[in-house]
Amino acid sequence: MCRVFKVDRSSFYHWIKQGCKIKKVDEKLNELIKNIFIAGRGNYGTRRIKSRLLSLYGLIISRRKIGTIIKELNLKAKIKKRYKLSTTDSNHNLPIAPNILKQDFYACFFW
Repeated sequence: MCRVFKVDRSSFYHWIKQGCKIKKVDEKLNELIKNIFIAGRGNYGTRRIKSRLLSLYGLIISRRKIGTIIKELNLKAKIKKRYKLSTTDSNHNLPIAPNILKQDFYACFFW
């Protein structure tokens, strides 16, 4: 591989030993995302984290990248409970309003 890229072996192994700069940047980004997530009490998803990174640090990162980092860090955003519609309870002993209009709401079919 060193011959293909025309790099000395010592330089290559030095680069591996020191660590790639991209990995160091990713580690810092992971920390920033984790801190924003924790500061948001676990409510922030990728959209909010992206906007916070832009407003606080001026970083422009895609939502997919943020999503993969969140998955790697095993962070899960809280999901709001779905609104459950409660219907009227018709099993009661309360008085029922009288049908003053005497309307018949059954459909008639004429053939």
